[in-house]
Amino acid sequence: LENAGTTGLTAIAGDTFAKKVSTRAETKAGEAVGKVRIRFTVVGDTDAAFIGGDKVAAVTTNASGVAVAPALVAGEQTGGFTVRATVIGRTVPGLDYKATVTERVADALASTGETELTCTPGGEFADPVQVKATLKGAVADQVAVTATLIKSKDDPTENDKGPYFKDADGKAVRTLTGRKTDANGLLELPKLFADDAEGTYVLRLTTPGGGRLDITLKVAKAAEPTPDPSTEPSTAPEA
Repeated sequence: LENAGTTGLTAIAGDTFAKKVSTRAETKAGEAVGKVRIRFTVVGDTDAAFIGGDKVAAVTTNASGVAVAPALVAGEQTGGFTVRATVIGRTVPGLDYKATVTERVADALASTGETELTCTPGGEFADPVQVKATLKGAVADQVAVTATLIKSKDDPTENDKGPYFKDADGKAVRTLTGRKTDANGLLELPKLFADDAEGTYVLRLTTPGGGRLDITLKVAKAAEPTPDPSTEPSTAPEA
């Protein structure tokens, strides 16, 4: 068995591989062998499979000795795996093809809300942060988003004061990972809280593929209510 020109077996999670595995059966003299059954098997720790969901496919070589496997479909699990070609019924060494599944990507993030995100010291933000991820203008679903409260737009270091999220134990955290967009490319972050430090802060969201969005958060004391003139005591002299 010889590789019949298959290279670059790479696909994004959930996508169909653009290239198919192609194998050529030939004699020791290099002559093509037609009508030979080739078994293609997906090997390794992966949820990738041939179209239809099967991990094994059998294909008969054509007159040129070539057998082309069905299209490969990437699963959600990223990393490498192998497609192994063997000759059915003959003791011929198999041929391995390396394939890789890469993570889903988005090249743009946009906020879906128009409300200014403000909070009083020690309080909680009333409105959640919700964003939409896209890739070349199309919805980007199941894309991992990292959210970090940073010191400033010019200093992406995680902040040590200001707004924060809470982890499962209720402790303050300022970086969230592992959150993914839904089928519509949307992601709503957990509730944000504020400590006692007033000021303007930056929440930065990023995705694989270059998507980035900075959201401004403000922590300030509530404005003093303006007195209603109609309720003020009269200073006019009594008649």
